[in-house]
Amino acid sequence: MADSKKVDALAFRFSKLREKCIRSGESIENIRWEFLRDVHRVPKTQSKENESSFFAWNKIIWFLILPAIALLLCQLILEYNPDSKCLIEPDFVVLNEMARKPTNCSLLCEGVNEIQRVANLSKEEFISTYAYSGRPVVITDAAQNWSAVGAFSFKFFKRLYAKSDEADLDNVDEGCMFFAYKSGFQSLADALRMSNKRAQWKGKPWYIGWSNCDPNVRQILRKYYDKPYFIPHDAETGDQDWIFMGGPGPGAPIHIDMVQRPSWQAQLSGQKMWTLIPPPECEHVCKTVQVTMQKGEIIVLDTNQWFHSTKIIPTGELSITIGAEYD
Repeated sequence: MADSKKVDALAFRFSKLREKCIRSGESIENIRWEFLRDVHRVPKTQSKENESSFFAWNKIIWFLILPAIALLLCQLILEYNPDSKCLIEPDFVVLNEMARKPTNCSLLCEGVNEIQRVANLSKEEFISTYAYSGRPVVITDAAQNWSAVGAFSFKFFKRLYAKSDEADLDNVDEGCMFFAYKSGFQSLADALRMSNKRAQWKGKPWYIGWSNCDPNVRQILRKYYDKPYFIPHDAETGDQDWIFMGGPGPGAPIHIDMVQRPSWQAQLSGQKMWTLIPPPECEHVCKTVQVTMQKGEIIVLDTNQWFHSTKIIPTGELSITIGAEYD
């Protein structure tokens, strides 16, 4: 009985801690981010000679112990208050980051004080400098001539999925990924059914993202855009199209991806500001950088290594982007 009371008291304290953080204005995403930073942060006094052994033990300890602690605390909080959410949810993103192999900071971000903006990027320079180093770059002339620029809109995607032979508004997201962020939508189908008022950004703000798995939709989408000109002919882009769409305000919170390869993302409408944060183990040599994407530009980066968040800039247009991975 005494142990049960201690468990209840612990769950109560953590539930109150979460509420206090939220009242203070601190977002759960930032709390999670600080948690992950502590997993990988290199002490300033840490010598390079000891880094490998430091990371080895750091990984073992955090990977084995913290997921169990996070899961236990989450269960305790939910038992005490079923309507609550965990302070740090033991999801696969957190676990993946905790087990991530330390980044080669010199290759990825050392000396990167700003994201370079280039035009007329040759395939050779792309391969030698950006393609696999993880160093981000914006190619300013990469999508300006695509018919997708100006053609893609909320109504375009709503009509596209409604007319697909393989999908209708009840199953367009079956087998695909959908990111609701803070929109309140439960699925892509739910989002595409939003009212005209909200779709025109006259109601509750929204920002969503999804991956398309419908081959018929893919075939239509790729009539509106080409493989970026700087990607070599023998390189392949992924089969999935990733689309992100929304109006002014916060986009995606700070996160790191779990995709197979580096990726590119084209800004087709509106403007979106990216904040790229180096991995915590690189903070002693690398900087956080920002860039605002203009219509017709493409950003290339390794989202498996750079923590990133986005914010939609007010321009009178929805921000619409499309992207894919490449090898």
